[in-house]
Amino acid sequence: MSNLRRYYVPNAMVFITAVTNNRICIFQDPQNIHLLFTTIKNVELLHPYELIAYVVLPDHIHIIIQMVEGQNNFSTIMKSIKGNYTANYKRAHNIQNSLVLWQKRFWDHIIRDENDLINHLDYIHWNPVKHKYVDAPQKWQYSSLTKWIDEGVYSSTWGLNGEPEVIQKMDFE
Repeated sequence: MSNLRRYYVPNAMVFITAVTNNRICIFQDPQNIHLLFTTIKNVELLHPYELIAYVVLPDHIHIIIQMVEGQNNFSTIMKSIKGNYTANYKRAHNIQNSLVLWQKRFWDHIIRDENDLINHLDYIHWNPVKHKYVDAPQKWQYSSLTKWIDEGVYSSTWGLNGEPEVIQKMDFE
C-alpha cells in the first residue's frame, strides 16, 4: 500500500510533474507535442481548470494549473490527461497493442503564496536549460515563458545571466 498523500484544496494552484514511462522521449516529435496540447485543451473542457504555466521536455512535463470553483481533484485531471493522451497517441500512430506511455504516478505541490508561485514558474521556465537542451530559456519553444514575458512578469532577458538563485536547490524530476 502506498504512503502517497495528496491534498485537495479548493481553488488551489498546483504544480505537477509527469514523466514518461522509462523516460522515453515521445515529446521530441513536434506532432506528439501538438497532440499533448490538444489533449490538455480537451481535458480542460471535461474537468475545468486553467493552465497557468508549462514546459514540455522530451521525456516529461511540468505544469501549473489553477483549479476552478467546484473542482479540486487534480488527480482526476492528470488521470484524464495521461489516459486521453495515450489513447490519442495510439490512434495517431495506429497502435493496436497495449501501451504504457506514462509513469504510474505524478508529483504535485500546492502553490502556497506568490513567492512559491514565482519559484515554480522560474523552475519550469529554466528547466530546458537545466537539462542542456538550450543555453537560454527563451530558445525553448515548448514553454509558457513567452506568455509570461508578454504579461510583464519576466523581462525579455530573464535567465540569460545564469540560473536564478532561488531554484538552484529545487529538483522536481
